[in-house]
Amino acid sequence: MAEKIAENLYRLDIPLVGNPLKNLNSYLITGERNLLIDTGFREEPCRQAMERQLRELRVDLGRTDIYLTHLHSDHSGLSTELHRPGCRIFLSREDREELVERGDDDFWRLRNEQSIRDGFSREEMDVLWGSNPAREMAPQIADHYDCLADGEVLEYGGWRLRCIFTPGHSPGHMCLYDKDRKTLFAGDHVLFHITPNICRWESMPDALGSYLDSLARVRDLPVELLLPAHRSETGDLRARVNELTAHHHRRLEDTFSVVQGHPGLTAYQIAGVMRWQIRCRSWEDFPLTQKFFAVGEAMSHLDYLRCRGRIEMTEQNGKLVWHALPAPQEPSGSQA
Repeated sequence: MAEKIAENLYRLDIPLVGNPLKNLNSYLITGERNLLIDTGFREEPCRQAMERQLRELRVDLGRTDIYLTHLHSDHSGLSTELHRPGCRIFLSREDREELVERGDDDFWRLRNEQSIRDGFSREEMDVLWGSNPAREMAPQIADHYDCLADGEVLEYGGWRLRCIFTPGHSPGHMCLYDKDRKTLFAGDHVLFHITPNICRWESMPDALGSYLDSLARVRDLPVELLLPAHRSETGDLRARVNELTAHHHRRLEDTFSVVQGHPGLTAYQIAGVMRWQIRCRSWEDFPLTQKFFAVGEAMSHLDYLRCRGRIEMTEQNGKLVWHALPAPQEPSGSQA
Protein backbone atom coordinates (compact mmCIF):
# COMPACT_ATOMS: atom_id res chain seq x y z
CA MET A 1 0.00 0.00 0.00
CA ALA A 2 1.27 3.47 -0.90
CA GLU A 3 2.30 5.59 2.10
CA LYS A 4 1.70 9.34 2.21
CA ILE A 5 4.85 11.06 3.51
CA ALA A 6 4.19 14.75 2.90
CA GLU A 7 2.06 17.07 0.80
CA ASN A 8 1.74 15.51 -2.67
CA LEU A 9 4.42 12.92 -1.79
CA TYR A 10 3.98 9.15 -1.52
CA ARG A 11 6.29 6.20 -0.99
CA LEU A 12 5.58 3.08 -3.07
CA ASP A 13 7.00 -0.14 -1.59
CA ILE A 14 8.35 -2.30 -4.44
CA PRO A 15 9.55 -5.79 -3.37
CA LEU A 16 12.85 -7.10 -4.74
CA VAL A 17 12.13 -10.80 -4.36
CA GLY A 18 15.17 -12.94 -3.59
CA ASN A 19 17.46 -9.89 -3.47
CA PRO A 20 19.32 -8.93 -0.26
CA LEU A 21 18.18 -5.33 -0.74
CA LYS A 22 14.62 -6.59 -0.03
CA ASN A 23 12.75 -3.59 -1.43
CA LEU A 24 12.89 -0.41 -3.46
CA ASN A 25 11.39 2.81 -2.15
CA SER A 26 9.86 4.41 -5.22
CA TYR A 27 8.63 7.96 -4.58
CA LEU A 28 5.70 9.65 -6.30
CA ILE A 29 5.08 13.41 -6.39
CA THR A 30 1.56 14.22 -7.54
CA GLY A 31 0.21 17.35 -9.16
CA GLU A 32 -0.88 18.66 -12.53
CA ARG A 33 1.92 16.41 -13.74
CA ASN A 34 3.34 13.62 -11.62
CA LEU A 35 6.94 12.60 -11.07
CA LEU A 36 7.79 8.95 -10.31
CA ILE A 37 11.26 8.50 -8.80
CA ASP A 38 12.76 5.04 -9.58
CA THR A 39 10.75 2.01 -10.70
CA GLY A 40 12.00 -1.47 -9.69
CA PHE A 41 13.25 -4.44 -11.71
CA ARG A 42 11.74 -5.42 -15.04
CA GLU A 43 10.12 -8.49 -13.50
CA GLU A 44 6.61 -9.52 -12.46
CA PRO A 45 6.69 -8.94 -8.64
CA CYS A 46 7.93 -5.37 -9.14
CA ARG A 47 5.50 -4.81 -12.00
CA GLN A 48 2.49 -6.01 -10.01
CA ALA A 49 3.38 -3.97 -6.91
CA MET A 50 3.97 -0.83 -8.94
CA GLU A 51 0.76 -1.16 -10.95
CA ARG A 52 -1.33 -1.92 -7.85
CA GLN A 53 -0.10 1.14 -5.93
CA LEU A 54 -0.44 3.44 -8.93
CA ARG A 55 -4.06 2.25 -9.27
CA GLU A 56 -4.68 2.94 -5.56
CA LEU A 57 -3.55 6.53 -6.09
CA ARG A 58 -5.43 6.79 -9.41
CA VAL A 59 -2.26 7.86 -11.18
CA ASP A 60 -2.60 8.75 -14.85
CA LEU A 61 0.62 7.54 -16.49
CA GLY A 62 -0.23 9.76 -19.45
CA ARG A 63 0.79 12.75 -17.32
CA THR A 64 3.57 11.09 -15.31
CA ASP A 65 7.26 11.70 -15.90
CA ILE A 66 9.92 9.38 -14.49
CA TYR A 67 13.18 10.27 -12.78
CA LEU A 68 15.91 7.66 -12.41
CA THR A 69 18.46 8.38 -9.69
CA HIS A 70 20.80 6.03 -11.57
CA LEU A 71 20.98 3.23 -14.11
CA HIS A 72 20.89 0.10 -11.90
CA SER A 73 18.08 -2.20 -12.99
CA ASP A 74 16.32 -2.21 -9.59
CA HIS A 75 15.83 1.54 -10.18
CA SER A 76 15.40 1.70 -13.95
CA GLY A 77 14.00 -1.68 -15.03
CA LEU A 78 10.33 -0.75 -15.45
CA SER A 79 10.96 2.78 -16.73
CA THR A 80 10.31 2.14 -20.42
CA GLU A 81 7.23 0.01 -19.64
CA LEU A 82 5.71 2.76 -17.49
CA HIS A 83 6.57 5.49 -19.98
CA ARG A 84 3.73 6.90 -22.06
CA PRO A 85 3.88 9.05 -25.23
CA GLY A 86 4.43 12.71 -24.42
CA CYS A 87 6.05 11.90 -21.07
CA ARG A 88 9.72 11.99 -20.16
CA ILE A 89 12.29 9.74 -18.51
CA PHE A 90 15.02 11.76 -16.79
CA LEU A 91 18.53 10.38 -16.22
CA SER A 92 22.05 11.77 -16.07
CA ARG A 93 24.00 11.76 -19.33
CA GLU A 94 26.72 9.60 -17.79
CA ASP A 95 24.30 6.86 -16.77
CA ARG A 96 22.36 7.03 -20.02
CA GLU A 97 25.58 6.31 -21.91
CA GLU A 98 26.29 3.36 -19.61
CA LEU A 99 22.72 2.08 -19.96
CA VAL A 100 22.87 2.12 -23.75
CA GLU A 101 26.27 0.43 -23.75
CA ARG A 102 24.95 -2.35 -21.50
CA GLY A 103 22.20 -3.12 -24.00
CA ASP A 104 24.83 -4.68 -26.29
CA ASP A 105 25.74 -8.34 -25.71
CA ASP A 106 29.33 -7.55 -26.72
CA PHE A 107 29.62 -5.38 -23.62
CA TRP A 108 28.80 -8.36 -21.40
CA ARG A 109 31.11 -10.70 -23.29
CA LEU A 110 34.01 -8.30 -22.73
CA ARG A 111 32.94 -7.84 -19.09
CA ASN A 112 32.95 -11.61 -18.60
CA GLU A 113 36.44 -11.95 -20.05
CA GLN A 114 37.66 -9.16 -17.77
CA SER A 115 36.08 -10.88 -14.77
CA ILE A 116 37.93 -14.10 -15.64
CA ARG A 117 41.20 -12.14 -15.66
CA ASP A 118 40.22 -10.82 -12.21
CA GLY A 119 39.89 -14.37 -10.90
CA PHE A 120 36.42 -15.73 -11.67
CA SER A 121 36.24 -19.10 -13.38
CA ARG A 122 34.74 -19.35 -16.85
CA GLU A 123 32.08 -21.68 -15.41
CA GLU A 124 31.02 -19.02 -12.90
CA MET A 125 30.74 -16.39 -15.62
CA ASP A 126 28.71 -18.74 -17.81
CA VAL A 127 26.21 -19.09 -14.95
CA LEU A 128 26.11 -15.32 -14.41
CA TRP A 129 25.46 -14.76 -18.12
CA GLY A 130 21.86 -15.85 -17.66
CA SER A 131 21.25 -14.72 -14.08
CA ASN A 132 22.80 -11.27 -13.68
CA PRO A 133 19.95 -8.81 -12.86
CA ALA A 134 22.04 -5.97 -14.30
CA ARG A 135 21.51 -7.61 -17.68
CA GLU A 136 18.31 -9.62 -17.39
CA MET A 137 16.10 -7.11 -15.52
CA ALA A 138 17.30 -3.86 -17.08
CA PRO A 139 14.93 -1.62 -19.06
CA GLN A 140 14.40 -2.02 -22.76
CA ILE A 141 16.72 0.53 -24.34
CA ALA A 142 14.80 3.45 -25.85
CA ASP A 143 15.66 6.82 -27.32
CA HIS A 144 13.41 8.88 -25.06
CA TYR A 145 15.73 9.37 -22.09
CA ASP A 146 16.07 13.06 -21.25
CA CYS A 147 19.51 13.82 -19.84
CA LEU A 148 19.85 16.08 -16.81
CA ALA A 149 22.97 17.70 -15.38
CA ASP A 150 24.08 18.90 -11.98
CA GLY A 151 22.12 21.95 -10.82
CA GLU A 152 19.12 21.55 -13.12
CA VAL A 153 15.73 21.96 -11.43
CA LEU A 154 12.49 19.97 -11.77
CA GLU A 155 9.17 21.33 -10.47
CA TYR A 156 6.24 19.03 -9.69
CA GLY A 157 3.31 19.36 -7.28
CA GLY A 158 4.78 22.35 -5.44
CA TRP A 159 8.17 20.66 -5.05
CA ARG A 160 11.27 22.35 -6.47
CA LEU A 161 13.93 19.68 -6.91
CA ARG A 162 17.58 20.46 -7.68
CA CYS A 163 19.71 17.73 -9.22
CA ILE A 164 22.89 17.03 -7.27
CA PHE A 165 25.53 15.05 -9.16
CA THR A 166 26.84 12.36 -6.81
CA PRO A 167 28.94 9.88 -8.84
CA GLY A 168 30.38 6.81 -7.15
CA HIS A 169 27.65 4.21 -6.78
CA SER A 170 27.23 4.71 -10.53
CA PRO A 171 29.04 7.08 -12.91
CA GLY A 172 26.07 9.43 -13.06
CA HIS A 173 24.13 8.95 -9.84
CA MET A 174 22.07 12.04 -8.97
CA CYS A 175 20.12 12.95 -5.85
CA LEU A 176 17.20 15.39 -5.77
CA TYR A 177 17.09 18.15 -3.16
CA ASP A 178 14.29 20.53 -2.21
CA LYS A 179 15.93 23.35 -0.27
CA ASP A 180 12.72 24.89 1.06
CA ARG A 181 11.34 21.57 2.28
CA LYS A 182 14.80 20.41 3.46
CA THR A 183 14.21 17.07 1.77
CA LEU A 184 16.77 14.87 0.02
CA PHE A 185 15.83 12.01 -2.28
CA ALA A 186 19.07 10.12 -1.77
CA GLY A 187 18.74 7.19 -4.18
CA ASP A 188 21.52 4.74 -3.34
CA HIS A 189 23.99 7.46 -2.38
CA VAL A 190 23.15 7.35 1.35
CA LEU A 191 21.51 4.23 2.78
CA PHE A 192 20.91 3.11 6.35
CA HIS A 193 21.40 -0.33 7.89
CA ILE A 194 23.19 -1.36 4.68
CA THR A 195 26.03 0.36 2.83
CA PRO A 196 25.80 1.26 -0.87
CA ASN A 197 27.81 -1.05 -3.10
CA ILE A 198 30.75 0.81 -4.67
CA CYS A 199 32.33 -1.18 -7.49
CA ARG A 200 34.69 -0.58 -10.38
CA TRP A 201 33.39 1.23 -13.48
CA GLU A 202 35.35 1.47 -16.70
CA SER A 203 34.37 5.13 -17.05
CA MET A 204 35.58 6.03 -13.53
CA PRO A 205 39.25 5.33 -12.75
CA ASP A 206 38.60 5.79 -9.02
CA ALA A 207 34.95 5.05 -8.23
CA LEU A 208 35.49 4.95 -4.47
CA GLY A 209 37.35 8.26 -4.51
CA SER A 210 34.45 9.77 -6.47
CA TYR A 211 31.97 8.33 -3.98
CA LEU A 212 33.80 9.74 -0.96
CA ASP A 213 33.95 13.16 -2.66
CA SER A 214 30.21 12.91 -3.37
CA LEU A 215 29.49 12.06 0.26
CA ALA A 216 31.38 15.17 1.33
CA ARG A 217 29.34 17.20 -1.15
CA VAL A 218 25.99 16.42 0.51
CA ARG A 219 27.20 16.08 4.11
CA ASP A 220 26.31 19.60 5.25
CA LEU A 221 23.04 20.08 3.36
CA PRO A 222 20.21 21.22 5.66
CA VAL A 223 18.06 18.06 5.56
CA GLU A 224 15.14 17.21 7.83
CA LEU A 225 13.62 14.49 5.62
CA LEU A 226 16.09 12.01 4.13
CA LEU A 227 14.52 9.53 1.72
CA PRO A 228 16.78 6.57 0.79
CA ALA A 229 15.95 4.10 -1.97
CA HIS A 230 16.09 0.91 0.11
CA ARG A 231 14.79 -0.35 3.44
CA SER A 232 12.63 1.63 5.86
CA GLU A 233 15.49 3.00 7.96
CA THR A 234 16.44 6.66 7.70
CA GLY A 235 18.09 9.23 9.96
CA ASP A 236 20.57 12.07 10.21
CA LEU A 237 22.40 12.87 6.98
CA ARG A 238 25.62 14.23 8.46
CA ALA A 239 25.97 11.39 10.96
CA ARG A 240 25.37 8.75 8.29
CA VAL A 241 27.84 10.35 5.87
CA ASN A 242 30.45 10.27 8.62
CA GLU A 243 29.68 6.59 9.29
CA LEU A 244 29.90 5.64 5.61
CA THR A 245 33.16 7.54 5.18
CA ALA A 246 34.69 5.84 8.22
CA HIS A 247 33.45 2.44 6.99
CA HIS A 248 35.28 2.81 3.69
CA HIS A 249 38.48 3.99 5.29
CA ARG A 250 38.42 0.92 7.54
CA ARG A 251 37.74 -1.22 4.48
CA LEU A 252 40.68 0.38 2.66
CA GLU A 253 43.05 -0.58 5.45
CA ASP A 254 41.59 -4.09 5.50
CA THR A 255 42.16 -4.34 1.73
CA PHE A 256 45.73 -3.06 2.00
CA SER A 257 46.48 -5.53 4.79
CA VAL A 258 45.26 -8.41 2.63
CA VAL A 259 47.38 -7.31 -0.35
CA GLN A 260 50.41 -6.75 1.86
CA GLY A 261 50.03 -10.06 3.68
CA HIS A 262 49.09 -12.14 0.62
CA PRO A 263 50.97 -10.74 -2.38
CA GLY A 264 50.05 -11.96 -5.85
CA LEU A 265 46.32 -12.58 -5.33
CA THR A 266 43.61 -11.72 -7.86
CA ALA A 267 40.74 -9.41 -6.90
CA TYR A 268 38.54 -12.53 -6.57
CA GLN A 269 40.97 -14.08 -4.10
CA ILE A 270 41.37 -10.81 -2.20
CA ALA A 271 37.58 -10.52 -1.83
CA GLY A 272 37.59 -14.07 -0.49
CA VAL A 273 39.94 -13.06 2.34
CA MET A 274 38.20 -9.77 3.19
CA ARG A 275 35.48 -9.55 5.84
CA TRP A 276 31.85 -9.24 4.68
CA GLN A 277 28.60 -8.84 6.57
CA ILE A 278 26.79 -11.79 5.03
CA ARG A 279 25.44 -14.97 6.61
CA CYS A 280 27.80 -17.45 5.00
CA ARG A 281 30.34 -19.74 6.64
CA SER A 282 32.98 -19.16 4.00
CA TRP A 283 33.72 -17.48 0.67
CA GLU A 284 32.83 -20.74 -1.08
CA ASP A 285 29.28 -20.50 0.34
CA PHE A 286 28.65 -17.01 -1.04
CA PRO A 287 25.84 -16.93 -3.64
CA LEU A 288 27.46 -16.28 -7.02
CA THR A 289 25.73 -12.93 -7.58
CA GLN A 290 26.97 -11.77 -4.15
CA LYS A 291 30.49 -12.85 -5.08
CA PHE A 292 30.19 -10.66 -8.17
CA PHE A 293 29.23 -7.62 -6.07
CA ALA A 294 31.89 -8.38 -3.44
CA VAL A 295 34.64 -8.61 -6.06
CA GLY A 296 33.43 -5.39 -7.66
CA GLU A 297 33.61 -3.62 -4.31
CA ALA A 298 37.04 -5.08 -3.59
CA MET A 299 38.23 -3.73 -6.95
CA SER A 300 37.01 -0.21 -6.17
CA HIS A 301 39.11 -0.28 -2.99
CA LEU A 302 42.09 -1.71 -4.87
CA ASP A 303 41.77 1.06 -7.48
CA TYR A 304 41.65 3.72 -4.75
CA LEU A 305 44.87 2.36 -3.21
CA ARG A 306 46.55 2.06 -6.61
CA CYS A 307 45.66 5.65 -7.54
CA ARG A 308 47.42 6.77 -4.35
CA GLY A 309 50.56 4.74 -4.97
CA ARG A 310 50.12 2.14 -2.24
CA ILE A 311 49.66 -0.96 -4.39
CA GLU A 312 50.17 -2.05 -8.01
CA MET A 313 48.54 -4.49 -10.41
CA THR A 314 50.47 -6.80 -12.74
CA GLU A 315 49.55 -9.63 -15.07
CA GLN A 316 50.67 -13.20 -14.41
CA ASN A 317 49.57 -16.16 -16.53
CA GLY A 318 46.58 -14.28 -17.88
CA LYS A 319 45.38 -13.16 -14.43
CA LEU A 320 45.60 -9.68 -12.88
CA VAL A 321 47.27 -9.81 -9.47
CA TRP A 322 48.06 -7.25 -6.81
CA HIS A 323 51.14 -6.34 -4.74
CA ALA A 324 51.83 -3.73 -2.07
CA LEU A 325 54.38 -1.04 -2.88
CA PRO A 326 57.07 0.09 -0.43
CA ALA A 327 56.10 3.12 1.61
CA PRO A 328 57.80 6.29 0.31
CA GLN A 329 60.96 7.13 2.25
CA GLU A 330 61.04 10.29 4.30
CA PRO A 331 63.82 12.62 3.04
CA SER A 332 66.83 12.41 5.34
CA GLY A 333 68.01 15.59 6.98
CA SER A 334 71.25 17.22 5.82
CA GLN A 335 74.32 16.78 8.01
CA ALA A 336 76.43 19.71 9.13
